[in-house]
Amino acid sequence: MLDRDNILKILNYLKIIPVYTGIIFFVSCEQNKIEKVNALTKELNAPNVSVINSEIIFSENALIRIKIQSPEINRFLNIEEPYTEFPKGIHVEFFDSLQQKTSSIKAKYCIFDETEKLWTAKNNVVGVTPEGDTLNTDFLIWNQATKKIYSDQYVKITNNDGVIHGKGFEADQDFYNWRILKPSGDFYIENEK
Repeated sequence: MLDRDNILKILNYLKIIPVYTGIIFFVSCEQNKIEKVNALTKELNAPNVSVINSEIIFSENALIRIKIQSPEINRFLNIEEPYTEFPKGIHVEFFDSLQQKTSSIKAKYCIFDETEKLWTAKNNVVGVTPEGDTLNTDFLIWNQATKKIYSDQYVKITNNDGVIHGKGFEADQDFYNWRILKPSGDFYIENEK
């Protein structure tokens, strides 16, 4: 299970990979103090850490629990509200104690608000539940504090029973219990005899 402390551990691992060629150039040429370098990065709105083609694996008791893949991760730390951005998309897979993939989420863009502990996925978000149901939407939020996933926008769920459309979505963070807040479309109900 992914919680606040575990996410912070994962994100802290990213601190060890600095990618600041321009800043290194300024430091080596002028021997600036760290305050001057921080001021430059703040003015440039440059990330403190940038990682390309990353795969982060979170394990618990030597078992893989979460795998996060992203073409690019940028962490912005020297600002009032620090955040981590996945500008080229994110793919997250969750695993059970038998190392079987249980659920997953993909999006073309994601941002993690480190102060509020909110993950916001945007643009072609696809989630797959443990039962194999597929969620499609353009906006999805995971609130680590409440351990809930939700959206206030259009969603579509595809499963063995068909397709359900609606506006608004809620689920627990493991996608086991989900519901569409304002469903629409055709519904088929079997008659009981």
